[in-house]
Amino acid sequence: MKQAPTLLIHNACTPLGSAIAKLACEHYRVALLCRDTHSGDSLCRELHASGREALVLEIRDGQPRDFQLAVERVLRRWQQLDAIINLPASLTVGPFEAMTQRHWESLYQSQLMATVNLCQSANHAMRDQGEGRILNVIHEYGLLPGPLSSAQGAMGAAIRALTDSLHSEWHTLGIHVGTIVIPPSSGQQTGLSATDPLSAARFRRQLAASDYSEREIGEDVLNALASQDALTVPAPRTRQQWRQKRWFRKRWQAFMKARAERYR
Repeated sequence: MKQAPTLLIHNACTPLGSAIAKLACEHYRVALLCRDTHSGDSLCRELHASGREALVLEIRDGQPRDFQLAVERVLRRWQQLDAIINLPASLTVGPFEAMTQRHWESLYQSQLMATVNLCQSANHAMRDQGEGRILNVIHEYGLLPGPLSSAQGAMGAAIRALTDSLHSEWHTLGIHVGTIVIPPSSGQQTGLSATDPLSAARFRRQLAASDYSEREIGEDVLNALASQDALTVPAPRTRQQWRQKRWFRKRWQAFMKARAERYR
């Protein structure tokens, strides 16, 4: 009997990661790459109880070797690594001047360098197989940066640029690399990091008012994993604002300035 393909989910213990794992286990053997192994073990037991194959792997910020060890363990367990979904860590928001060096270093390690290290670790396994898929997930602030989102926007934009480069560079190896831009959702309140209480309150209200559930976004992510597109923007509101930013730049900039003035 043909074995199911394997999927590694980075930041699988977030609300979105958990939703994706529960959806994906219908078709994949799932490896859960987590910083919180307690939550990872709980999710893994839940998948096992429903008769699914799952594996928990620990990752630590600033430890690139952990990504290589995780890939090696997946290969020892299932002899293949077919797909990777690289989810963002928690949101970090607040005025630029309030962002400390610690904030920047934490974001750099947990988002940008985590993406770099995971892609590097997966490259050898997927290249030897002659195929593989990597999907990097970024918050919409990486595409639509606005006030109080400079740090998150910088990380998302860097990850998107990295993905675009790898999309063209690795296609001859049989490795497809893509980006999906996700909208705000209520689940992103979990682990929200803000420089001040007012910024936290503003973004929590915005996230709580979102029309998108983690399951809906999870379905979009899995659809994007199967897509050949380099960039997927599934949320209509995000696509509309992206078009406005591209084609009506002055109007977009005026809108952002007005929002920033209200925040100030």
